[in-house]
Amino acid sequence: MRLRVLVRLGLSGLLLAGGGAGTVLTGAGQAGAAAPDGTLTVEVLRDFFGTGVINATMDVPQRGMRVTVTDPAGVRVTGVTDATGRVVVPPSSELTGGRYRVDVTVPEPYSDYLRAAPASTAPNHFDSFTSFVDISDGKDESVTTGVWNPADYALPDSRYFVPIQSGAKAGPGETDTRALVAFGTNARGNCPEQQACPEVLNTQDQVGTTYGLAHDRYRGRLFQAAFARRYTEYGPGGGDAIYTVPANGGATKLFARVPDATKTPHDTGNLIKDAGFVDVPGKESIGGLALSEDGSTLYAVNLLTRSLISFDATGPTAAAPEETVPIPNPGCASSKDWRPFGLATHDNTLYVGGVCSAESTQERADLKAVVATYDGDRFTTVLSQPLAAERGSVFTSNSGRDQVNHWNPWNTALEDWDSFTVTGAMINPQPSLASMAFARDGSLILGFRDRFMDVVSWGGLDPRPGNNTPQNGMSGGDINMACARPTGGYDWEGTGICPDHATSPTLDGAQPSGVDEYFPGDFFPNGGSATSPGPHQESALGSVAYIPQQQWIVSTQMDPTGRVITNGTGYYDVATGLGPGNDPAKNAYEFVGPNQNGFGKAGGLGDIAFAAANAPIQIGNVVWYDGDRNGIQDPGHVLLPDATINLLDADGKQVATTTTDAAGEYYFGGVGADYELTPGAKYTVQFDVCTADTSKVPGQPAATELRFTLPQVGDDRVHDSNVTPPTDGRLCNGYAPVTAPATSGGVDHTIDAGVHIPEPVSPTPTPTDSSSPTPTPTPTPTDSTSPSPSSSSSSSQPTGTPSNTSTASGQPPKGALGETGMAGLGGAVALAAGLLGAGATAVTVTRRRRARRH
Repeated sequence: MRLRVLVRLGLSGLLLAGGGAGTVLTGAGQAGAAAPDGTLTVEVLRDFFGTGVINATMDVPQRGMRVTVTDPAGVRVTGVTDATGRVVVPPSSELTGGRYRVDVTVPEPYSDYLRAAPASTAPNHFDSFTSFVDISDGKDESVTTGVWNPADYALPDSRYFVPIQSGAKAGPGETDTRALVAFGTNARGNCPEQQACPEVLNTQDQVGTTYGLAHDRYRGRLFQAAFARRYTEYGPGGGDAIYTVPANGGATKLFARVPDATKTPHDTGNLIKDAGFVDVPGKESIGGLALSEDGSTLYAVNLLTRSLISFDATGPTAAAPEETVPIPNPGCASSKDWRPFGLATHDNTLYVGGVCSAESTQERADLKAVVATYDGDRFTTVLSQPLAAERGSVFTSNSGRDQVNHWNPWNTALEDWDSFTVTGAMINPQPSLASMAFARDGSLILGFRDRFMDVVSWGGLDPRPGNNTPQNGMSGGDINMACARPTGGYDWEGTGICPDHATSPTLDGAQPSGVDEYFPGDFFPNGGSATSPGPHQESALGSVAYIPQQQWIVSTQMDPTGRVITNGTGYYDVATGLGPGNDPAKNAYEFVGPNQNGFGKAGGLGDIAFAAANAPIQIGNVVWYDGDRNGIQDPGHVLLPDATINLLDADGKQVATTTTDAAGEYYFGGVGADYELTPGAKYTVQFDVCTADTSKVPGQPAATELRFTLPQVGDDRVHDSNVTPPTDGRLCNGYAPVTAPATSGGVDHTIDAGVHIPEPVSPTPTPTDSSSPTPTPTPTPTDSTSPSPSSSSSSSQPTGTPSNTSTASGQPPKGALGETGMAGLGGAVALAAGLLGAGATAVTVTRRRRARRH
């Protein structure tokens, strides 16, 4: 792998070499095997849970994070994590002292969406972004810290949401009235026999036929968009309508309209035939929806104009789009063949998916799936994949026909209508990239809807004049994977780093050996037979979703549990691709019974959304012994366990308490915490270091002798102390005001406290009279009254908090400011005098260090 120049402050000649074990810092100053230091390994993982505890199964390495290692002399070396998420620092003569500070930061462009993950003091926890290590005497040590995107967060009891589409039937009262349903992520089996049926959030008369769906975690609602499908009507808002509905139930309302999205009406007088609507699906109304990660913008695809539409999503309605941007043709055989549809947001980036339909050429070789990102100015293609390869068979009794085991060019021409019939069923799978999701490592999960099923149904009439033959569609959608390469870009399933899991007939439903699939479990259950396939080897309906905290991907599914002419959801292992065909009892949920919605094997479900949640916030970090009294968390300082840390609310009420761990760390908030912080609220952290373990402090002083160091030294808020030293009462008990992070999932790990033992006060010599041959000592004058401590004089205590406790005699406690006789002064004068010159030392040291940094 090529060498890249490392960022290094104050040194030169250091190089970065990438390797399978992590980035390795090497250079001319590298020491040999006999060097006193051991090896330091810094690992950064992407976290999805927010508990502060490492999940070895689901956390993934995060490349691109900046790691800085600083020695006691202020010398620093810096590296960047590679594809393994690691930086390895071998023994080196550049760093000296053996005890170092390790800092991890999130550089651009990652800082647009990643931030420090919550930390913890529990076993197997993530380390803070600032950690301290000791690799002297050949000891090896590692630091593992986490980053996360709070937009990935969902509660364990999250729910899925799916629109149901209902077709017209010959008989009255036979149409399913449900339009949007919700159910738990663990729902399996048939509804209602084995599992409760979903909750109904709205009905067909409220919204009509819909597909696009987006969950708004900020306002607890869903956006639901109109959809063009033959045999079923638009809702009261028409084919350009976007609705909102509360996620926990409530009134459905019209949110906005997508201008110029429709031009062709349904034949409402003869909806069971709807002859004039044959060529409309996929070309009019609204495709996918997506909400920006900050909840401010709703995106929609206008299928008629092939445009990206954006709305202000913060209000109850949007009168007009904020912006309309044409989605450019990515290189299809004809501009008319470009059919954008799907939308997704991931890591603060909007993705747009579509297909080159090959409609103009009717050549399968011109079929192509395309995914592009949009940054507000331009579209950039990130995936372009031909769709001409063999797939599993839509109907295995006709497996030898290319029409049933390949994607086909878009075609609804009436002169070709008879060719779409295969053994009595309407089969001509035509791809529409309708849905996208992202795996934990950034791989693209793609849901392909069979557009032809939006043209036919189950029992709808032949559209040709004078022919009223009922026709039954048989869907041939798909679920595919494009694996993210560590170096950027994607590999299609079965190529490059993306595995083909269809390695055994028992895994893939006995499909042909030449078919590559990441998700081989998307077939009609055949009992695990290695020789006899079930009737359908491609039964996914084209909508996908993935909750990163879970092991399975959810897809809309035809005949999910093996009962025929039904619809529901299938669940696929994100690592192996096994799904409902392999074990329907564990991997499927049927909630549309046999032809219950009038579309049978032709599908009849919309997109899938899940209930994301606002991630909890966290504050905290470290208590350390500031041996040089400079107010900075220098490498080599002693970390203090067992300090009592209390969290006080704005009224001074204690709402949480903890103690520092062996690394001197403490935390409040985060996922699973006993007390959940309120974003943006005012708190005070009380540092009672009177209980700290000082066994590793030089001289092992009593904890009650500890005093707080200089606060907020310099401009670096990460490595300073936050406590203004108290001037009365218990001087080992201090307070630091803090405002909790205002945004979901925010962390503030900079609320620290440094302490020290004050330097002894040198007594002032008593003046003598040199003219007296036998001088008599003159007693030093004393003030018989000592100032009593006053809580109002201490600027370090928040309103409503108890004052520091004074001694029984009413005198100020011994030590630090209590011995200066200036307990009532407060402010910088008292602080500087109390530290007896330490401030001057701190300024000098800080300046020297700053000189080294620039």
